[in-house]
Order: sequence, then C-alpha cells, then structure tokens
Amino acid sequence: MKDRSGSLAWKPWDVKVEKFEFVKDMSFFDMMVPTADTYKHRYCLEQLLSVQKPVFFTGQTGVGKSVTIMNTMQILGNVKEDGSDGKIPLVGIAVNFSAQTSSGRVQQSIEEKLEKSRMAFSAPPGKRVAIFIDDVNMPAVEEYGAQPPIELLRLLIDKKGMYDRKEWEWKKVVGTTLIAAAAPPSGGRAVLTPRFSTHFNMFAMPQAT
Repeated sequence: MKDRSGSLAWKPWDVKVEKFEFVKDMSFFDMMVPTADTYKHRYCLEQLLSVQKPVFFTGQTGVGKSVTIMNTMQILGNVKEDGSDGKIPLVGIAVNFSAQTSSGRVQQSIEEKLEKSRMAFSAPPGKRVAIFIDDVNMPAVEEYGAQPPIELLRLLIDKKGMYDRKEWEWKKVVGTTLIAAAAPPSGGRAVLTPRFSTHFNMFAMPQAT
C-alpha cells in the first residue's frame, strides 16, 4: 500500500482491520470480530475468487474457517450489480458434508442454484457463483477406497462440468468457483486424495494464541 508520501511500502495487516460494530439484533453465531488474521484470509479469498481459482481452508476445529468463508461470500454477495465498485456480485452455495453425504445429493444442491440451458449450468447473468463445501473430508470411504462426493467435485474442477443424471448428457458448469474447508484427518475425517487437493490454493488457519 502507499504511505503518506505516496510511495509504495509494506504495512502490517493490522492497519486494514475494520472497526467492530456491535449489532444487537444479530445472532451471536453470525457475529465476526475482525482481526488481522481474518482480514488477510478474507483478502486472499476475495482475490482468488476474482480470478476463479479454487480455495481450500484447513485448520483445527474452531479457528474460524467456515465463518471467514461465509462472511466473505456475504460481503461479495452485497456488491453493486452495476460494477461501480469494481467487483462482480457473488451467489453463494453452501453444502455441509457428512459421512452420509451422497454424490447425487451434492450435484442436486449445486444444480438447484445454477441457471440451466440445453448444454450448460451457469451462474446467473452478471454474477459469479461460489460453491462452498464444508467438512469436505467427511464422506465415508467406500469399498474401493473412493469417496463419491469428492470424485464428483474433482470431475467438476478437472473437466468444468458434470453429467446430467437423467439424460446422461455432459453439461458444462461455467462461472463457478469451488471453496472447501476441513479440519485435519482424524476420527471420521478421511485423508483426501492428492488428485483432488492438488487443484486448490491451500491456507492453514492457525489456532488463536
């Protein structure tokens, strides 16, 4: 950023943190107190979404992965549609994975929010879509070592599309970006295949000290 003399200079993230404003009617669970960490992760997420690059946030439970992502999607969803602020409005699709999550249900959740045409699923006109998958490593591992919901997402990133399950036709998915979040593997959380995770820009969120 520029200093007072107009020269470019490195500055700490703290100088960009917004002042917290308490809203008494807001749910406690929806409140987010800005910090240097939340600001820098939000900034990086915004930049990557602007160029449609997949993003993965990891870190222990409670470090703020989901709330940071949801807060960012909410902010980008409220930008002006005329583009006067230099940003494109974002439509968020949030899907929570569990051990029982099926690939069919995931595909249905995504398709419901997209515009449908004969050959493609796309973001609404003048907007982009962010598909947020929380607890992405939770689906059960099947007999042959795969996780069907993960394989669907990998197909979406690899080939930019999915098969229509009724007509068995290939349909492109355009104007969308995938965001994933997960705690490290343990208990019911499986190890994600490198064929899937290699597509993401990875961020590890630290525990608060």
